[in-house]
Amino acid sequence: MTQILVIDGTGRGHAICDLFVRTDPSATVYYGPGSPAVHAERIVSVPRIRLDDPSTALRFLAEHPVEFVFVSNIDALSAGYVDMLSAHGHQVIGPSSAAAELEASKERGKLFCRKHGLPTAEYAVFDDPGAARAYVRVLPYACVVKTDGLTPDGDGSVVCDTAADAVAAIEAFAARQGHAFQVVIEERLYGREISVFALLDGADYLMFPTAIDFKRTLEGDAGTNCDGMGSVAPHPEASPALVERVRRTLLDPFLAGIHAEQLAYTGFVYIGAMLTDAGLKVIEINTRFGDSEAEAVLPGVHSDFTRLCRAVLQQDLRRQSLVTDGLVRCTVALTQGSIDLLDPQAAPGWPFGRYETGQPISGLDGSAEDRTRTFCANVAVDDEGRPVTNGGRVLHVVGAGATLAEARHAVYERIDQISFPGMRYRTDIGAALENPAAPARHNFRALAADRG
Repeated sequence: MTQILVIDGTGRGHAICDLFVRTDPSATVYYGPGSPAVHAERIVSVPRIRLDDPSTALRFLAEHPVEFVFVSNIDALSAGYVDMLSAHGHQVIGPSSAAAELEASKERGKLFCRKHGLPTAEYAVFDDPGAARAYVRVLPYACVVKTDGLTPDGDGSVVCDTAADAVAAIEAFAARQGHAFQVVIEERLYGREISVFALLDGADYLMFPTAIDFKRTLEGDAGTNCDGMGSVAPHPEASPALVERVRRTLLDPFLAGIHAEQLAYTGFVYIGAMLTDAGLKVIEINTRFGDSEAEAVLPGVHSDFTRLCRAVLQQDLRRQSLVTDGLVRCTVALTQGSIDLLDPQAAPGWPFGRYETGQPISGLDGSAEDRTRTFCANVAVDDEGRPVTNGGRVLHVVGAGATLAEARHAVYERIDQISFPGMRYRTDIGAALENPAAPARHNFRALAADRG
């Protein structure tokens, strides 16, 4: 039997654990801190492990040796998990804390793109709110204002239509950050977003299917950015030509930059990009898989993920291939909204402000596993072992089908069976992408041929 430790506690982490045990019958996955609501054969949550304290994982590993550790959470990566566990002799997959700065600092990520030839929007960096306000007032184009560091709810990026919007975003960040104020202001890009994923072994990479993420809070892609309200995979414009363009324009320069800067980087990279009239442009670099894209992409992977991870540790990814089932998947995040919209004193709900926790969840049993999956994000259990809400994004529900229409029907049919007080979700994830004339299936195996 193979024993693995996954460091995460999100819907993405649950999807990664599921990938291990689904594709490798010999694998048992310890999941730290995991979720007490994850009841799956061969997935064991370890709540005593903390994302911000790698020493908690070291103490666990002293009692429960594993073959390797897979770190997939940006908070853990930034806390130096890979560095500390590696220093103590453990085999670890994940970027070092220095490499994780590509995500943890927007300025660092932009500098990396500029230095290594990844196309990205024009930008400027400010640590003075007054100078930032003066800058956006004279910009000849619309902009995006981003706080430099990580934010807990994915709300560190404000897409602005006007200079007044940009000034308001700067003032909001200044009020939130105080003396730590630092923002990146960049040219707003127009087009269709694409989420690009690859598994790295330090010398090469294996590309995973692309996806499209819906980051806006409200129907019709309105409202502010948040951690994400749902995703569709594969990306609706996926094709062999697009895959080759992604390799040449984004992934090859990224890998070359990692080598040039001698960054210790294994595990997933997620490059958020825009398909613009001027070609692909990077929006941001993320040093882990996307969430909620992981829940849409990973259930379609049929390659033995343990074997792929061993290839990562041996720097042998070049000889590996990825097999997927060719189905379309749509995932929808169920979030903790206000539990009483008529009460002006009630918490407004995620991501608008405070939200209640401990709300009982019903309907988690009886999922049609062939067409739908449910991944736990912020779910706890009460004193009687029943699932309750424990954060903003509570669950990720996934539907699969031969077409996007089938996938959307499956996911929303499953959502109708789940409920908790204040449950809020977008009903339009993927709706604008439906095109009955488009090819129904997309087999990634045909697109993942070895380069050269």
